[in-house]
Amino acid sequence: MSRLHGVGQYKSDVKALLQPCYLASTMTRKPSKAFLFAKERRSKKRRNISRPGGIGKLSKNDLINILSRLTAKTILTCCSVCKSWRTLISDPEFANRHFERDHDQEEVVLRPDGPGSLSRTLILIDLDRLKPYAQFSLPLNDQLPFSGIEVVNSCNGLLYLSSYLDKNPVLVCNPITREYINIPATHTDHQQERLQAVASGLGFSLKSNQYKLLRIFDVGYGHGFDNLRSHGRQAEIYTLGKGSWRVIDQFPPRIPHSFLFGTYLKGTISWACANDINDKFDFIISFNFDKEQFEFVSLPPYSAANHKGISDLRMQGLGGCISVCDFSCAEYFDIWLLKDFGGKKKIWSKDYRIHMLHGKVHQPIRILNNEEILMIQGLNAMVSYNHLRMKLRRHKICGIQSHFGASIHIPSFVSLKDIVGGDEVEVLIVKVKCM
Repeated sequence: MSRLHGVGQYKSDVKALLQPCYLASTMTRKPSKAFLFAKERRSKKRRNISRPGGIGKLSKNDLINILSRLTAKTILTCCSVCKSWRTLISDPEFANRHFERDHDQEEVVLRPDGPGSLSRTLILIDLDRLKPYAQFSLPLNDQLPFSGIEVVNSCNGLLYLSSYLDKNPVLVCNPITREYINIPATHTDHQQERLQAVASGLGFSLKSNQYKLLRIFDVGYGHGFDNLRSHGRQAEIYTLGKGSWRVIDQFPPRIPHSFLFGTYLKGTISWACANDINDKFDFIISFNFDKEQFEFVSLPPYSAANHKGISDLRMQGLGGCISVCDFSCAEYFDIWLLKDFGGKKKIWSKDYRIHMLHGKVHQPIRILNNEEILMIQGLNAMVSYNHLRMKLRRHKICGIQSHFGASIHIPSFVSLKDIVGGDEVEVLIVKVKCM
């Protein structure tokens, strides 16, 4: 930075810059009159960031450089310090710089069940303490019932929601900026036909710098699975900001019966696929958003003799890789990771064996900094497993009393308006709540 000289000066400026943030987040008791008087006398020195010789000496670029190094949790607190900081944090330059530095900092987002339906509330978890730190609201209303909507996947801070029953896209939102965009229903060529989407997902093309929605659907839905062999399945792409769907010419010759466990990683979305109605894993199919092409991926080299169906296997992202959990044994389950060696060769590696407790299915979510594996046990418990000591720790999540779903999310301050333009974007009038 042009105006910061040396590490000592840099740390001093960061400490001074974050002092108001610290006071705003830690003051819980009612302050005394003496404290308020002393605070008033020091207010210009501590809080007036435009004071000559203080924080005000830093340029906009210097402030962005400092604030963009902070975690999303701290930045959300900084938004409450003063209007100028809130304006700075909403600046596209800050949002882009923060995302470039924090794009691989995965966090966990929970969506608890409400009475008789899914909640519209999302809760971000502080992975260092495994406690909630922020609460958001999904842009759902009476026309979009909570129980009929599912969070499909997260991509660069954006969440993609679809209809639970027919898998058709509904909206894309950024819960931090409270912005969302509704997705049009269908391609014009199929408006007279009844469509049934079997899979969909949101991804990012680094090559074109665009966000795209993929939808795979049955043509002539309503005539049975055998009809697919004469009518087939098609895939469409919707580029955010372009306003219409377009058909993808290249589609796999094999027509899977079902697409399971959609997983987005590094510009590619993948599904575990079954060829017949028994829903037994047969292969993995992936779609590359840069090339707009499908490709097949082999399954891990486990013994398939004991596998009965999808209850024995689960696929998700873990440690930056596609992972498959093998639940065919009653006492333990294995975790296979599809590792990329230099972008030329991908090999399955059996990295973990986890001993199960009480016969409950575990959903691995993330590998923590201490090398423990964070998992969802059953439907209502969060646990971490130390595979070296073979010990399981249970974590109580404050504020969540019911079942919940969990997924990986990378918080982003990038505005949807900068991605798709302002005309299509709506803003949810609900504040982000820091916990």
